[in-house]
Amino acid sequence: MSAYSFIATDYEIPEIDNSKEKIITVQEAIELEIKAHELMPWEKMNPNDKILFFEKESDLGELVIRKDNVYDKNVRWYTDKPFIYSVDFKYTELRAKQLLEYLKENIGKGQQLELWSIWLDDRKNIQPTICNYEEVSIHNLKQMYDWKGKKHVSHSCIIIER
Repeated sequence: MSAYSFIATDYEIPEIDNSKEKIITVQEAIELEIKAHELMPWEKMNPNDKILFFEKESDLGELVIRKDNVYDKNVRWYTDKPFIYSVDFKYTELRAKQLLEYLKENIGKGQQLELWSIWLDDRKNIQPTICNYEEVSIHNLKQMYDWKGKKHVSHSCIIIER
């Protein structure tokens, strides 16, 4: 099973990609004097092969929200809203603030957004927390996404209303 987080809405919302990943060739990595992994030295690779590169480890896990229907059969257990957006990020308070700001900016008057955190193929009956868009807080997001937190809830939903 895999963890999956998504936003479900009745309307389209913008995608965001804060990812700092770069795709470069092996040859470019050699020219930049990037150290190869000991199990896969550059010499054993095709110089034209592409690799995923991050400047520093802290660049991993930036907030990315994309329109998604890959797991449509999994999410239909939870919601009937037509628009599904995957939410990917590694929890930090800064990234949670970015997500909170995004949610508040993209909920129209009289609308709802559903924010879900589930395990794929592990269908659970989840009792959503319903919040006015002014009430939803970092605390709510910390419970959903901070896996190390004592109050983390692995299956959860926040319905945000405006």
